[in-house]
Amino acid sequence: MCGIVGGVGPSILAAEVFEGLKRLEYRGYDSAGLALIGTGGVEVIRTACGRHSLDDLKGRIDELTPGASLVIGHTRWATHGAPTLENAHPHTDCTGRVVLVHNGIVDNFRELRAEVVSHGHELKSATDSEVIAHLIEEELAAGMEPAAALGSVFSRLSGHMALVAAFAQFPGSIFGIRRTSPLLVAEGDGRSFFASDAPAILDVATSFYEMPEERVIAIGKLANGAAGVSTLTPLAIDWASQDVELVGHQSFYEMELSQEAGAFLDTVSSLIDEGGGAVVDELKVDPYELKRLRKVTVVGCGTSYHAGLVGRFLIEHFAKVPVEVDVASEYRYRDPILDDDALVVGVSQSGESLDTITAVKGAAAAGARTLAVTNVIGSQLSRLSDTVLYTRAGPEVSVASTKTHLSQIGALALFAIYLGELKGHIYPEEAREARNSLRKVAAAIEVALERKRGYEEKLAPFVGTDRFFFIGRNLQYPVALEGALKLKELSYLAAEAYPAGELKHGPIAMLDSEAVVVALVPRDRLREKVLANIEEVRARGARVIVVAFDGDDEAATLAEAALFVPEVRPIWSPLVTVVPLQVMAGAVARSRGLNLDRPRNLAKTVTVE
Repeated sequence: MCGIVGGVGPSILAAEVFEGLKRLEYRGYDSAGLALIGTGGVEVIRTACGRHSLDDLKGRIDELTPGASLVIGHTRWATHGAPTLENAHPHTDCTGRVVLVHNGIVDNFRELRAEVVSHGHELKSATDSEVIAHLIEEELAAGMEPAAALGSVFSRLSGHMALVAAFAQFPGSIFGIRRTSPLLVAEGDGRSFFASDAPAILDVATSFYEMPEERVIAIGKLANGAAGVSTLTPLAIDWASQDVELVGHQSFYEMELSQEAGAFLDTVSSLIDEGGGAVVDELKVDPYELKRLRKVTVVGCGTSYHAGLVGRFLIEHFAKVPVEVDVASEYRYRDPILDDDALVVGVSQSGESLDTITAVKGAAAAGARTLAVTNVIGSQLSRLSDTVLYTRAGPEVSVASTKTHLSQIGALALFAIYLGELKGHIYPEEAREARNSLRKVAAAIEVALERKRGYEEKLAPFVGTDRFFFIGRNLQYPVALEGALKLKELSYLAAEAYPAGELKHGPIAMLDSEAVVVALVPRDRLREKVLANIEEVRARGARVIVVAFDGDDEAATLAEAALFVPEVRPIWSPLVTVVPLQVMAGAVARSRGLNLDRPRNLAKTVTVE
């Protein structure tokens, strides 16, 4: 949500900052803007054309005076105030000499807005962000240096946010400060940068640094009262700019879907040593403390939450530890019972999801052990957790996650095996065999992906349908949830998921000849029960699509379309049954002419409540 890019140094170009914003499109936005400070003072251009805002902004870059020493840019996802030109960032104060961009929400903005209005400031927008510029203006007028003014104002703001500000009287410096919301610092070729995420500046920066919280950092020429880059902790960023380029596909969604098998294999292989033993990326606690765990809670949002639901089955199966799974935004406001024999696992692709970060922070404060499963080295979630398992999915640009989901399940599976071995519930040889069998699932995922065109052909008669229901039992219920979410994200259709056994407890009332039911048919003790549920669906006139394992002809006879996947061990089945549902979501959305990478109203990294 929202994106910040700022650069300062010799011959910094508005076009370079603009390209950084383009690389942050996946975060979601509905307006955009640039500001520079050069010989002509502060210049600002803004645009609010929804998902076409950056295209419009590119056509206006020539309006800016060339030869700037400083440029900051922003893509906005509207919270306070509609996505209009007036509400687009950057914002300035009354004098036009303070310019800033802001991610996050100022919780106490109404109180602060009333204050600045009472002091005679003229507000030009409905945003909480502009209020900050006027508060800084007042501190400068009282004689404060820019860094001190920014720090003083920031201490008055409630909520999670990141700020980047520049001042006409300091054209060689940009100032940043953050609280929970992501922001990093980078350098390259004698220039310095702020960015919300590393992909924005991969092609212009060579060194990356962790941005501390609640502390003003200056890049460029060091200013009084602000710490510089030399005080920061370096970050290891192992992505290259070409990793975020669209190659050979019409969308990042389809490209990243095609990369699933490789991303999964890279993830699990990195967490298994040459002898088939466990590898833990960052283990900051004694394994004995994990051995004595009596409870595990997994928290996440959206697709990561669904990966956590699969993880619950895996941890309980291998480690025999009771597991709860919570939506992170709800877990934050519970009164969970935690102590040092409890483990809270935060699952987040970016490692910057606000709800997941604050849930894990709260758990740590209550004395629990914490584990992060994330795709980004050095992310906030990884830094605050006792233990980290990194997924090796590479950059994921499309808002709707695919390859990250499978990689998260792979990491959780390996943790389940590790914990089971640590607690003595499985022998070392059993653990090695389980790890090796998991690694082999990559080949089955690849086979499922090779069937993509066949899936699309079978799904063609259903793309005009407006109501979909997904059903599954046990391990397949989280897959049903993920299938419904993908369809909602990409096609904006009503799609619901239910445990198949719950049909008779209400949802079956919604079924008629206009409904399509997608049933996930396992090859385990629940297979016959799911087939009985399909019969119930057919009796109400609904059309049926089954996802079944190769050779299940009986399931195919009960459906209008059968999407077959290669057989794997039942415990690993969610890794292959989800693939046809990801293909389905893309096919339906594409048939409706929708953008697979930037679904309306959604953001890749959610940094507000």
